[in-house]
Amino acid sequence: MAGVNALAALGEALYARAWEARRSWYAAGRARQERVGARVVSIGNITVGGAGKTTCVLHLAREAERRGTNAAIVCRRYRPGPQGEGDEERMYRAGVPRVRCHAGTSKRDLAREAVAAGAKLVLLDDGFSHWPLARDVDVVLLDRTDLFGGGRLLPAGRLREPLRALQRASAVVITRLEAGDDADELIALARPYAPGARFGAATHRGAGVVGLAGGAVAAAGPARVLTATGNPGAVVRTAEQAGFGPVTLAAWRDHHWWTEAQARREIERAAGGTLVLTRKDAVRWPLSATEGKVAVLEVAWAWVSGGEAIERHVFGEEAR
Repeated sequence: MAGVNALAALGEALYARAWEARRSWYAAGRARQERVGARVVSIGNITVGGAGKTTCVLHLAREAERRGTNAAIVCRRYRPGPQGEGDEERMYRAGVPRVRCHAGTSKRDLAREAVAAGAKLVLLDDGFSHWPLARDVDVVLLDRTDLFGGGRLLPAGRLREPLRALQRASAVVITRLEAGDDADELIALARPYAPGARFGAATHRGAGVVGLAGGAVAAAGPARVLTATGNPGAVVRTAEQAGFGPVTLAAWRDHHWWTEAQARREIERAAGGTLVLTRKDAVRWPLSATEGKVAVLEVAWAWVSGGEAIERHVFGEEAR
């Protein structure tokens, strides 16, 4: 165990040194962030795992539509599936079909592409740690169940950047609040790290349970949550809140694409109960809607506090 801890500490020190070298490179002007001729809004985090970025981007894209803003989404094509697409781009294209999604390997190039196609607002998925592209707004999400990633950098902890990096954020949102949580108390914990930022809090509100082919499904009885997302525990809580119980968990590596054989085994392991997926898991599900008792949890972004001010900031409406 001591050897493992020593290796983790060494890895953390090397990671910190590499991060500082990159930060200093940009701070000294040896590398420049490129502006692409449109308002660029990053929705990111500083820890590994799911803080709710996809749900937030979907919400902001729908708000852009409502405001009549020509927006586009830019996301990395991370761990693409058999058809060469990533799960996030599939979610965006299904969830906001009138907002164009640009997915690939270079976020800077994709942002250029989005602007060339007419976008006036670029929503940059997971862009806080992306240095080459300049942003007008940096929204950073902190999951209330793991605000600071254990306080240590990878690989010793879950932090992708030191906590002082939050000074770059122009807005910080505490996510996944539950009944009884004190938003002000949680915000007070984070505020010292980002004294110049706007603060808000939000929850992932359950928005029903549907079948793979659509249509409401009764949320009752035993369930097996099958998820390959960044916060499996949050999925279990959502399933329980929806009405399933007892709930067991099968957690796979984030962004995993199941084979047909794996999917059928998971249906068998549900032992007659409902196999429950998130929407992001469902776009990676390989079987037809008629195979097995499979349900999909729908969630929606809901502001608890500070949402109106943060959205004005996102859409550049503060000076109006």
